[in-house]
Amino acid sequence: MIEVTNLTKSFADKVVFQNYSARFSSKRLCIEAENGLGKTTLFSIIAGLDPHFSGDILLDGQKGNKLQTKVAIASDKIPFPVFLTAKQVLSLTQASWQCDWPDTLCENLHFNAFLDTKVSELSSGNQKKLQLLNAIMRNCDYLILDEPSAALDADSVKALLAWIGQYEGQLLISCHEPQPFLEVGFSTQPLFSEQV
Repeated sequence: MIEVTNLTKSFADKVVFQNYSARFSSKRLCIEAENGLGKTTLFSIIAGLDPHFSGDILLDGQKGNKLQTKVAIASDKIPFPVFLTAKQVLSLTQASWQCDWPDTLCENLHFNAFLDTKVSELSSGNQKKLQLLNAIMRNCDYLILDEPSAALDADSVKALLAWIGQYEGQLLISCHEPQPFLEVGFSTQPLFSEQV
């Protein structure tokens, strides 16, 4: 379970969260909110990518120290170096995290043909696949997928949903078209609900 308590976060003079608290207890959960209300910001904080906030992130009731080692995230807001190839990006993750190469998922997402393509030359769909592969291969207990089906073809969405079916950790997503995810056991929760 992921719990957020008394989160306050602002950008310059724009307050995104003010003493925000929420509990995300479902194993597979789609967070719902209109664009611009803070889903991606919240996800970045939970994943440990943005330390500039006040409040606490709790993982199964424990204060989330070193969140980046426990939570993996795939998001368009996390850029990869454009001069690297997709294979180099994944190889760096494999070396850093001492994790297995995502052979099966690369094949199921039809990504092998693009491994030698530079990040700058990948289509939006293949950039999304690279984000997903990079997060999933870390094999963390908590996984956040920000708009995971955006720009993906139908076969790749099916491959992602099949992988989700075997994932044992807690999975948070945001998605403007959640129906395929609801069909594989996701529940939905508005961003500003279950105040604790």
